[in-house]
Amino acid sequence: MKNKLEKLLFTCIISLVLISSFSLASLSMRGISESVDSTPFSVSNLSTQDIFWPSNSSDWTEVAPETQGLDSDKISEMFEFIEDGSHDIHSVIIVRNGYLLTEEYLYNSTLLNTKSYFGGEKIHMQQSTTKSLISILIGIALQEGFLDNLNQTLYEFFVNIWDSNFTDSELKKNITIEQLLTMNSGFGESPSYFLISADSIKFALQLISLEFTPGEAGEYLYSNDGVNLLSGIITNVTGKSTEEFAQEYLFTPLGISEDEYYWWHDDKGISYGGYGFDCSPKVQAKLGILSLNNGTWNGTQIANKDYMKDATTTQISTPWVNYGYLFWTNGPFEGYMMIGAGGQFIYVIPKYNITVGFTGDNEMSYDFLLRNFIVQFAEDNAPDWDQIPEDQLVREGDSFFYDVNASDTSGVEFSINDTVNFNITSEGIITNSTSLFVAVYPLEIRSYNPFNNSITATINIRVESISSSNGIPGFDFNMILIMILCTSVVLISRRKKDSKNQ
Repeated sequence: MKNKLEKLLFTCIISLVLISSFSLASLSMRGISESVDSTPFSVSNLSTQDIFWPSNSSDWTEVAPETQGLDSDKISEMFEFIEDGSHDIHSVIIVRNGYLLTEEYLYNSTLLNTKSYFGGEKIHMQQSTTKSLISILIGIALQEGFLDNLNQTLYEFFVNIWDSNFTDSELKKNITIEQLLTMNSGFGESPSYFLISADSIKFALQLISLEFTPGEAGEYLYSNDGVNLLSGIITNVTGKSTEEFAQEYLFTPLGISEDEYYWWHDDKGISYGGYGFDCSPKVQAKLGILSLNNGTWNGTQIANKDYMKDATTTQISTPWVNYGYLFWTNGPFEGYMMIGAGGQFIYVIPKYNITVGFTGDNEMSYDFLLRNFIVQFAEDNAPDWDQIPEDQLVREGDSFFYDVNASDTSGVEFSINDTVNFNITSEGIITNSTSLFVAVYPLEIRSYNPFNNSITATINIRVESISSSNGIPGFDFNMILIMILCTSVVLISRRKKDSKNQ
């Protein structure tokens, strides 16, 4: 009997040792396979800071460029460059995230000390940037239900004045709104602006010949008269002049007052569409902000969202031009532009949430100024942790959730090195993507702005066993000790009993 008891005790001890060894091996394998991943950083979408929505222009005041990540020294250098080169620029306005960073006026290439043009004028001719404004208004007419779609034709809107004697009458009947928007209608240049002032609609329909079949693939011909017809269409479907329609549905919602613009019109009251709009730099900037946000203004959809996306992306491409719906889509930094003769430009750069407006009397491109002075970001402008990330403890089997936050005026992105076991959202929320076993998971968290200035923090995520804090999964040493104790008590008790019986 004694030998049997000793064998039983020995068997129990060996079993416990084997179980413990198996548990340790399990820990080792899990730790090796799950704890560290060498996969390159995963990058979330840019999380830009909140946008400021300017209300009345008079209340829209300047803030330091550095508050939005731009470099005021570089902007000052730009004005020195303008003066040194005698570039005839009349105004520059720079906006980022809705914040007004620069509004300057110049005369003879030199900065003025006033917030107005030389002579006290508040507005400046925009020339063909008027076309992009007409495009926005077409988007509003779609949003408000005045227009059904872009396939509607000229004849639908002007049937009451149509005359079979119009030049190219039958071809013009089927010209669509979209063809007018993309300069694919075939309309050529105007022979006489004197006649336009009397009746711009009849002038285009009656006298302007077509240079190619409307809608012909790959064809593009810049035309003022086609866009004048779009203004006539807006008046036709709304019962208001284009200016009145804009005032109600665009200018008022954007906080643009009547003294900030003037719109020229013909003798019939039709606002010119291809040119003829004058406005202040702040109006330039607001039109840019609205376009940048796909027709949305402070939560309200002003112009149809899908239309605005299409309007500002390439619809017609030739070796010389990329054109959307009356927007030039070959702007710097993957942006787009509204362009008028003589140096009237509105640049929209969605990549950096920047809008820049220029007026002047020159034929220069401002791309050089944007690349070398304006879209230059303040050095050493890395994000800051709102709270430095700390080590985390989680129980095996539980879901992991940790929120990290960083701030930067240009917006922040987040990335992590272990993309097998964890995910991180654009808001900095880290969760596990697989089941976490008992182990220590080192995790490097990186926060950076769009210009690749960054900060990093490394934390340890420690996963503990559900039933123990000793770190061995699936086994509890307290239970081992109890089992050994109970077994020993039983064996000793049996041994004493056997001794008495002998």
